Order: sequence, then C-alpha cells, then structure tokens
Amino acid sequence: MKTLSLITIFIIIASSSIAQKYVPTTTTLNGKVMFGYQGWQATPNDGSGNNVWRHLFNGKPDAKNADFDVWPDMHEYPADVTEATNMSYPDGSPAKLYSAYKYGAVDLHFKWMMEHDLDGVFEQRFVTDVQSRGGKRHFNQVVRNVKMASEKYKRVYCIMYDISGAGPNWKKELMADWMFLVDSSQVTTGKSYLHHNGKPLLSIWGLGFDHTKPFASVTQADSLLDWFHKNAPKKYQATIMGGINDTWLTHTDDWKAIYNKMDIISPWAVGRFGDDKGADKFRDRAIVPDKAYCDAHKVAYMPVIFPGFSWYNLRHGKSPFNQIPRRGGDFYWHQSYNAINAGVNMVYIAMYDEIDEGTAMYKAAPTAAERPANEKFLSLDQDGIALPSDWYLQLARATSEILRGNAKNSVEIPAELKR
Repeated sequence: MKTLSLITIFIIIASSSIAQKYVPTTTTLNGKVMFGYQGWQATPNDGSGNNVWRHLFNGKPDAKNADFDVWPDMHEYPADVTEATNMSYPDGSPAKLYSAYKYGAVDLHFKWMMEHDLDGVFEQRFVTDVQSRGGKRHFNQVVRNVKMASEKYKRVYCIMYDISGAGPNWKKELMADWMFLVDSSQVTTGKSYLHHNGKPLLSIWGLGFDHTKPFASVTQADSLLDWFHKNAPKKYQATIMGGINDTWLTHTDDWKAIYNKMDIISPWAVGRFGDDKGADKFRDRAIVPDKAYCDAHKVAYMPVIFPGFSWYNLRHGKSPFNQIPRRGGDFYWHQSYNAINAGVNMVYIAMYDEIDEGTAMYKAAPTAAERPANEKFLSLDQDGIALPSDWYLQLARATSEILRGNAKNSVEIPAELKR
C-alpha cells in the first residue's frame, strides 16, 4: 500500500472541509434566516440598454442627486460590473458603483453569503417595476443572476412580490408575471428555489397596508390566495408568505380572515422603533402576541429585524442623516436576541443590499476613507466604532447559528466576533 504524500493528505482534508460547509435545505423555511434582496441597482452602461443609475442617482451621478445613504465596499467587485460616478475617494481615485444587472455583482453577493454560512434571500420584485419594458428587462436579468448564483454557491431564494403602488390591475399583473417566471425562467424547478410545506414558497408584500387598500381589496386578496393555494394549475401553486403591517392584529375581521389564510406571515418592523427601549416595546406589543396568535391559528410567523435606518439622500435632506444609528451592531443584536428569545424559528433580516434606506447588511465601506470625500454617505465607522466591512454578515451568521441550535442566544454580541 502506497504512503500518501503530505500534499495528497492536505487535498483530502481541504476537500472534506469544503464538503462540510453549511448548505441550507430547499424544502423548508423553518430554521432559516433570510434577507430581502433588492437587486435594483443599475448603471447607464451595464448592457441593459436602460441608460439609468437605477436606485442610485436621480440625474447626474453626484452627491446632490444621490438616492442612497450607505456606500458599499467596492473593493471586491469585478471591474466590468462597475461604473465611475462624478465623485472621488479621499485619495483622489474615482468612486465607482455596481449594477446588479451584471452577473458578476450578484455572484459576489452570493459568494459572501456562502462564506458566512447564510441561507439566502427573498428576491424582491415590485409589480410597478415590471410594468415597464425597461424595468422588466432589468429585473428579469436579476432573477436569472440570482438563480445562477444561488445554485453555484448552494444558497436558497424565492420570489417576493411587492404590490406598493401597483394600481388596479395588480392582481392580474402579479399572476401573469408569476406564470412567466415559472414557465420562461423556470424558477421553481431550479435546484436552489426554496419550498415550504411541499410547494414553492412565494411571498406577497403589502396586502392590508393603508397605502395598498385602495386598489387591493379583501375580495381580491382572498381570490388570489385561493388561486395560489388550489385553483391555479398545479405548477403555479405556491405556499404563501404575507408581508403585512405590524398593526395587523388590530385590523378588521375581514382582513384578519385573509391573514389566517396565509401560510406564513411576516409583519413589517423597519422604522417602527429606533432604540433598544423601542425594540423591547415592539417585542411586547407585536412579536410576542403575534406569535401567540399565529401558533393558535397554525400560521407560521417570521419577524423582521434590521440594522439601522437612514434615507437622508432619498428624501433630499428632509429626514435626519443616520436617523436610526446602528451603534456598531448593538441595535441589530438587541432585536435578534429578542426575536429568538420569543421562540421564533425563522427570521427575516431587512435587507441585504438596501442602501437607499440604509438597512444594507452586505459589505459596506468600513471607514470614511472608503466613501466619497466630504459627502453625505454612511460608512460603518459612522458611530465612532471601527468595524470590518463584513461585520453585519458576521452578525447575521451569529443569528443563524443560534436559530439552528448551534449556539446559545446571548444578550450581548458574542465575544468571539471581533470588532
């Protein structure tokens, strides 16, 4: 018998290590920590033909026209997915941003998820965005990118429709778009599409909100749920998660009947409080009674937590800059502790790449030296705490490990995480 060389032994050990990397199942939402994924960033020359700085600038690519607050950490993006703005870093080099239309950007995002043992994303799809030819072209490509990257890195994803501002034809358009994704993009038959209760998982965000009630009635919502649950051809049927308002328990009985028909509910929490005391009040007012109601009615419950909030640029200076400070992750962690301590078995983190409202969890500029000089953009040292660019991905992994039963829930950020 031949003696194995040290190189061969190293290869075997390395291969074993790779094989043991955490891979989420595609059969259930239980035990998962999922992000919202916007994928809406675009640059004029990204190949889409849309010629816009989508969700980045309203006009010229400078701070005056910016629509976002968190500056991404741009060090790892491939050159061919980025485009120069009219701004510069403190060292004088051009400040560039990426387009999610380009596969390389989405590939990098999912690579980070894999490296941090994270489950995956709810791929956001606004009905209003796919009503226009340019919007549909962009977001169809993003779905293809997400499908490819999630399969490559063995993460999971599912579609989340947002009906905000969709108008009176929202139901017909949503159904038609879902059938398109199933038939043309074959999302539900892909290796990484998330299922729950034996069917593909689909989320619909916005039912029952005051701003959607004028065009999304109880009757329409009821018939839509019936279509997805039993009336649609089998290949279009889905398990439905509803993104609903945090005040849902106070809504009228006809709307509560709609919520009872959902398989999973996920009440919105972003901006509902701004400090730990507010988070505790929200826990007592919403998370605890919400879960008790859902348990009694056999509806799964997925609370939302977020790292902070700022939409100064999106609101053109009409809202405070760094409105809800992250405090080096302490604000996020307090919510994570509260949610898991309440006994939940799934968590929705808002968001992965939402730089517009300052809730992005992916790698962000760690210091002021890595964002445009003398401009109103957030870097991770905004609150005077030095952090690595992947700090919030580390925190999300810690939340995930606790939810999976691999670590104990702790009031403080785990000591093994180094700031």
